Amino acid sequence: MTISQRMFAMVYDRLMARAERSVYPKYRSFVAGEAKGKVLEVGAGTGVNLRYYPKDVSLTIVEPNPHMLRRLNRRAQEVDVTFEAHGSAAEGLPFPDRSFDTVVATLVLCSVADPAKGLQEIRRVLVDGGELRFIEHVRSATSGWARVQNWMTPLWSWAAQGCHPNRDTVSIVRESGLEPVEIKTFSFGPYPTRPHVAGVARRVD
Repeated sequence: MTISQRMFAMVYDRLMARAERSVYPKYRSFVAGEAKGKVLEVGAGTGVNLRYYPKDVSLTIVEPNPHMLRRLNRRAQEVDVTFEAHGSAAEGLPFPDRSFDTVVATLVLCSVADPAKGLQEIRRVLVDGGELRFIEHVRSATSGWARVQNWMTPLWSWAAQGCHPNRDTVSIVRESGLEPVEIKTFSFGPYPTRPHVAGVARRVD
């Protein structure tokens, strides 16, 4: 796994470069750029969101891939952002209940091994009224294309570090007890990773 993690970290930014120039900035500005207070980013990857965060947030990140984390630390020096880092997965967040005002997850919930547990953990660490702000590619609403996503998932997941193109992430968010309050759908991504959503879900007790 370490070799595949290293290789994925090496190629990730190159694979995403065009999208990060053309499409994602608008949605990262909406998701990370509007984060507030004590912020946790889950699966921060190579740190693409770092330059979008407001300067007044208190930022904590979790990233289980050590090779991604090294690249993130280099990027943080370039954009002059400070944060607390942990090598944890979403399913086991090492924080007390109600620790964060905002949780940010971008292009990561597709690859969490147990998304239901991961989202329950995210809900647990959010304060009452706290927000999960996310960008994810999701299962198609078109039944024929959803079947193609199902068919492609085993190979795609093997090649892309556990990414599941057929994951109905918005439904899993809702089932976790978080209430979606804004969902923006946009048709983007290499097949089978489209459509995408950018959304906000709130902890409401």
